[in-house]
Amino acid sequence: MPESESVKPTNPRRTRRALQHERPDSTQPPAVEPEEIVEKTRKRGRTPSTKKQGLLLPRQLQKILVAAIIFSLGSISFIAFVLARDTTPPVIQSVSFSDMIGKSAAITWQTNEPATSQVVCGPDVCTPTEPDEALATNHFATLSDLKPNTRYQLILISRDKGGNEARLEIELTTPVQPYATSPMISGVKVFNITDSSATITWQTDRPATSQVEYGETDSYSLITPPDEELTTYHSITLTGLKPTNTYHFRVKTEDAGGNEAISEARTFITISTVAAAVEVAPELGKRAPDFTLPTLDDKQLSLGQFRGKMVMVNFWMTSCSACRNEMPYLQAIYDRWSHDDLAILAVNVGERAAFAQSFVDRQGLTFPALLDSDEAVSKIYQISSFPTTFFINADGIVREIKQGRFMSQSEIEDILKSL
Repeated sequence: MPESESVKPTNPRRTRRALQHERPDSTQPPAVEPEEIVEKTRKRGRTPSTKKQGLLLPRQLQKILVAAIIFSLGSISFIAFVLARDTTPPVIQSVSFSDMIGKSAAITWQTNEPATSQVVCGPDVCTPTEPDEALATNHFATLSDLKPNTRYQLILISRDKGGNEARLEIELTTPVQPYATSPMISGVKVFNITDSSATITWQTDRPATSQVEYGETDSYSLITPPDEELTTYHSITLTGLKPTNTYHFRVKTEDAGGNEAISEARTFITISTVAAAVEVAPELGKRAPDFTLPTLDDKQLSLGQFRGKMVMVNFWMTSCSACRNEMPYLQAIYDRWSHDDLAILAVNVGERAAFAQSFVDRQGLTFPALLDSDEAVSKIYQISSFPTTFFINADGIVREIKQGRFMSQSEIEDILKSL
């Protein structure tokens, strides 16, 4: 037997699978060696790696991206700052004028937010105001060196804290005459009367000068030098007076427009030289403290103006039953005694004028009733109970103090006769 025939035959099915396994698959790409991978990667300009990598940016590109992000954030902040910055100027409103007296005028206005204040006008026309840097919503400025019957072009300036400025052009025409009427004089009082001097005070409804005409008769032979300062509160001290003498006086005042006012005539009496040396106090043997109070008919009465005659100063209240009970005795004394020798001043303490007036009307009282509404005089006289009556002689010395009610008319007359 030939050698080839002695070989044991193989299974044809197994042989085909084996052959297929041994034969390369034509659909599979040929295997590539590692060296070839490296070479191809180099040719493409990339760094070879045997590991799978994530997405990485070159270092220079990263720096550019970071810079762009920072720039974007800065731009956004700047835009936000610009948008948030206040660029709106204040609004000027409610402009008004007042106190156009003589050469001056007051200007007020408002702004919708706190701002500065200033008023300017054309050069050589008027004096501009100094800038007021205080931030406020209510503004006030005073113009000076104005002329009467003149039209002025003014500019109101207000600047807020952000520097935003508002300007408003307005016109001001000064009056031909600041006032067509005279000043109103009120509250004329005489204080600190001594044997040789006295101080006279009064008020006016607008700024004006101060001067007093006075003398031993109503011809007013003497006059003080005018005080040219414009004010609403006036005070003039008369000196060189004679002791125990009656002086007539009236006050004069003139506003910036030349309008003059003169008060009604009044009198006061200087004290004696002996009394001037006596201490002032609400005590026996001391000189009674002077005072000035309004009456129910709106006049002013001073204790000093009754110098030279006896004075009863009675402190009372409408709620005091003892006060009510003794009032008929005081009225009987007032009716019987000469008013050249005796004055009665009934001082109502701390009550409304309407209550005091009703009390006086019901009692039928005709002697002066004064109103110590703020209790200032009663405190000076140290009143602790009602009624209390001070008896003061012609020299102004306290000679008797009666606490409690009088029981009869004769009780009062006995004290008066002892003065």
